[in-house]
Amino acid sequence: MRPGLPLLIIGMALAGCDRPSGDPPTPDVSRVEPSKVDDGRRPVEWEDVVSGDGRWRIAWRPVGGSLPVSEPCAIELRITDASGRPVGDDVEVVFDAEMPHHGHGMNVEPRVTRGEGGWSVEGILLHMPGRWEASVDLVADGEIERAQWTLDIER
Repeated sequence: MRPGLPLLIIGMALAGCDRPSGDPPTPDVSRVEPSKVDDGRRPVEWEDVVSGDGRWRIAWRPVGGSLPVSEPCAIELRITDASGRPVGDDVEVVFDAEMPHHGHGMNVEPRVTRGEGGWSVEGILLHMPGRWEASVDLVADGEIERAQWTLDIER
C-alpha cells in the first residue's frame, strides 16, 4: 500500500460524517430560487426577471400567496422595457411552464390578459411537484424575446 493512502481513505470516510445518513445533501443555494410560498411569516414579494437580450423587465408574483401542486392558480405580471417604461398594447405576452427533467410541460394553456397595472395569467396548472421552468415570451416588432425563471414546487 502506498504511504498516505490509509489517511486519504480515512479522510474521505470522515468527510461524509458531518450529517446523519438519512438527511438529504445541502442544496446549492446559488442556483435555488427564493421560495414563492407564503408561509404566513412574510408577504409574497415581486420577483424580478430580465429577458434574454435585456430588452424587457418582468416582475411577477403568485396570486393568493402560493403556487400549489395540481390546483389551478394564477400569477400577476408587471412588464416594462429596459428603461422602466410600461410596454404598449402592441406587445403580445405568452406564458408557459415546463419540467425539463421530465420532458413535458403543462397539460393546459393558461390565459394571459392585460388589465390595469399589468397582466394576469390564469389557469396555470403545475400538475406535479418538482422543478418547473416558467417563461414569458414577449412578441414585439416581429421579434420574440424570452424571460425565464425556476419554480420549485413542493407537495
